[in-house]
Amino acid sequence: MINCTTNINSFFDCVIQDNCLLPSHISMYVSLFQLWRINEFRTPFRICRKELMKLSKIKSFATYHKCIRELHHAGYINYYPNYNSYKGSLIEIRDLGNNKVLEIQSVQEQNCFSDMENIFSIPKFNEVELYFNERDLPSFEANEFYSFYESRQWKRSDKKLMKNWRAAARNWIYKTEGSLCGMKASSI
Repeated sequence: MINCTTNINSFFDCVIQDNCLLPSHISMYVSLFQLWRINEFRTPFRICRKELMKLSKIKSFATYHKCIRELHHAGYINYYPNYNSYKGSLIEIRDLGNNKVLEIQSVQEQNCFSDMENIFSIPKFNEVELYFNERDLPSFEANEFYSFYESRQWKRSDKKLMKNWRAAARNWIYKTEGSLCGMKASSI
């Protein structure tokens, strides 16, 4: 059993030492800690993205996903995403009373998250579908995007491996919406 008071105090000690933690990370961690308390310190516990975003005062989906992923990679939490919105994802608050955990996975050793973002990992279709659905786009559009880039082995037009599939998805959405507007204008 984790000593909760020690854990939150240790987190704030880490905040002082870790120059890479932003207010959004702190807000999210404190909100997760609050949800953990509400769930009677059960581990793991389920979260609802909408509830966590509201509690942590984060309005952007991108910021939400970035913060939760970076808190996980830095060793503050264990995050087990679930793409079924009815079930919710699982979170474990890591025991921060033992600073050896944080020494091993120090955020500063990871160059403030920047190196993690340079490593491209092929997304799962569920991730892409969720990204498109959050922007009120149908699943078939996510399927077209995923199939297109999967057939190109996730390479850009200059044949280099893509760095960020979300950026490619934003361009895809922008071009799709632009072509739909052009079709509507020509039919008038």
